[in-house]
Amino acid sequence: MDQLQIALAKDVLNEDARKIASLIENQQHLCVACPAFEEVIDTQMFGFSKKVEFAIAMGMMDEEEGHLMLSSLEKHLNDLYTDAFNSN
Repeated sequence: MDQLQIALAKDVLNEDARKIASLIENQQHLCVACPAFEEVIDTQMFGFSKKVEFAIAMGMMDEEEGHLMLSSLEKHLNDLYTDAFNSN
């Protein structure tokens, strides 16, 4: 796999992460603790984690980089929940 393909794969994953983060941020004004919101986020995070696992397996990124992408997104979600519950 050449460097251009690897860079493209990482760009796609970064864009997916940005979309999930945007979805999370847009919920700040709605019901963060709603089961429907939690289900959507869980599904999005699961799908994203599978894409990251695939990219790691294909040698497009190393494990550390993949786990960093996932943990960053999870931290963003946790921060949102913390902010939402602290404001109530």
